[in-house]
Amino acid sequence: MKRTFLLFILTACVYGNLAAQVSWYDRYLECINDSSLDYSRQVIEQWERAEPESADVYAAWFNYYLKMSMDEVIQMTSVPPQDGQQALEMEGSEGESAYMYSKQVYNDSLIAIAFEKIDKAISLYPNRLDLPFGKIHMLFTLEDYEKAMPAIHQVIERSHLNGNQWTWTLGKPVEDGKEAFKSSMQDYFRRFYDAELENEAMQITEWMLQYYPDDVVFRSNKASLLAISGNTDEALPLFLSIHDDNPDDYIVTSNIAFIYKQKEDKENALKYYRILSECGDEEMEELARKAISELTE
Repeated sequence: MKRTFLLFILTACVYGNLAAQVSWYDRYLECINDSSLDYSRQVIEQWERAEPESADVYAAWFNYYLKMSMDEVIQMTSVPPQDGQQALEMEGSEGESAYMYSKQVYNDSLIAIAFEKIDKAISLYPNRLDLPFGKIHMLFTLEDYEKAMPAIHQVIERSHLNGNQWTWTLGKPVEDGKEAFKSSMQDYFRRFYDAELENEAMQITEWMLQYYPDDVVFRSNKASLLAISGNTDEALPLFLSIHDDNPDDYIVTSNIAFIYKQKEDKENALKYYRILSECGDEEMEELARKAISELTE
């Protein structure tokens, strides 16, 4: 479901049953892949005159200005491209490598207009989950983590106020809005963690636990970050409480056993490694057997 959300805001796909809105959707679909941005603008302007306060019109403007702002440049650098992007590799006289490949760049002025459009839509339709998700996705694309944080916080605050009664395109209710919201928050947590921004990852965790204190995923996130930072004395009781609530979570069991092993508490380390050795996951069971063998030598 989360992936569908992100695709929506980037393509401005809209769905509904109202005849007029479907008609505008059809016309917009015809133009979004057209090479002429002028034609796209004409369609959006006509749509706006017909439905001046439509959230989907704001989303269309957001996408229009994003598309306007994008450009590709060819760069040569000593840093290879990421994510498997193809590049021309050249070797210098000293044996060093240089890479030539395209890079997406954005016009700051047009990006600013795009965000003005989406911010206006969010203020008018605070329960439309696709709108902040689209904004946050673009902020991650731009690696503007400083602005992504308050945008994420705003969504978390709204989830508390609306009880996760979210809507989507044309005001259609989101099925299982709580799960859709939480899974996206976890995705943002992972993005910050993968970018080695542990403070931001922890901040999202704390915001979530403020309103969802029993959530196993975010309790585990917090415990993991504490353990990684070396604060095992605070992480261990949190992991133990999670294990009490969810004893089948073998990742948590593994973390508990490992912390006890680090603390040279052989008895408890063996206790949890033995539990892990019967968890049903072949890889984790093998890890547990090796740990048990080491501890009992």
